Amino acid sequence: MPVSSSAQLVLLPWLLGWAPPPDRTGFAAALHAGSCAGIATVTGVPDRRTLALVAATCVPAAAAGLVGADAVEQRLGRPPQLAALLAGAGVLLWAADRWSPQERQVGPREAGWAALAQVAALAPGVSRAGATLTALRLAGVERAAAERFSLLMSLPVTAGAAVLTLARSRSLPAGSVPGVLAAAVAGAAAARLVPSGRSAAAPAAYRLVLAAAVAVRLHHDRPPRPRKDPL
Repeated sequence: MPVSSSAQLVLLPWLLGWAPPPDRTGFAAALHAGSCAGIATVTGVPDRRTLALVAATCVPAAAAGLVGADAVEQRLGRPPQLAALLAGAGVLLWAADRWSPQERQVGPREAGWAALAQVAALAPGVSRAGATLTALRLAGVERAAAERFSLLMSLPVTAGAAVLTLARSRSLPAGSVPGVLAAAVAGAAAARLVPSGRSAAAPAAYRLVLAAAVAVRLHHDRPPRPRKDPL
């Protein structure tokens, strides 16, 4: 779903007052591995042409991730930045889905734009699915075809990053097994629902609501201004 899992892993515990996991990166990788497994069980094997296009789209995001993923997450991982990226990318997704024509199928040109957009998803809050879906719809790809290709694009890069992260730690973070199972079920459910040609208004609205909740919380937590002494 184009709602940014990385942003939610930071914002939901922060909003609900939960203690963050000791190893947030490892926990996120475990959840991503679970969601990828769930998606893979439902999507099936695409044709050779689609496989080739998906494989080609992995290169820019994989290269950018190896070079700058940690630096980007450290600089853009705070709640105000996440809220701004959630809202801005959500509005762009809605506009692209609402006003773009629906006449093309995915070809090399459209896949190339989606591959470049996937690099922007290194920033938490943008959403890998949201960025690629926005690019494909702006390129004029028919809605259901754009949703399916965006879903397929998310698998190799997300799964690869999760496997590399977990391989470094050599074990699942403590307490992550229920989350992995829940992510697998949610991934399978999303894979069944997404390539339906439905409007992107609902996920865009969810992103705006979450960003608004962050803004309210930040305003509530802001320390009061000291009163000036009239004398």
